Amino acid sequence: MQDTEPTMTKEERRKAMEAAEKAEFWQSVKALYIPLSLFLSCCIFAAGVFMVYNNEPAGWGFIATTAIIAISAFVALIRFQNGFRAKGIIPNKSDEKV
Repeated sequence: MQDTEPTMTKEERRKAMEAAEKAEFWQSVKALYIPLSLFLSCCIFAAGVFMVYNNEPAGWGFIATTAIIAISAFVALIRFQNGFRAKGIIPNKSDEKV
């Protein structure tokens, strides 16, 4: 059977593993950030609507904050893909386990 994986030097493989570990960390941070920020934006929006309903001008600030948080959550969702996993580079796994 032919080895279809391109040959990498030990240094290249080490750098790829370090980059894959960093990408995996950021993917896990995004996995926590997305639902938390959407929940918080719902709560902040409810507070803003309550304040606007009671003629408080600060309510619009809460609603604007909600928009910023929700947009950042959707940007994180769009950029969620971990390219190293798609290439089969999984950190902290030996070749026998993969």
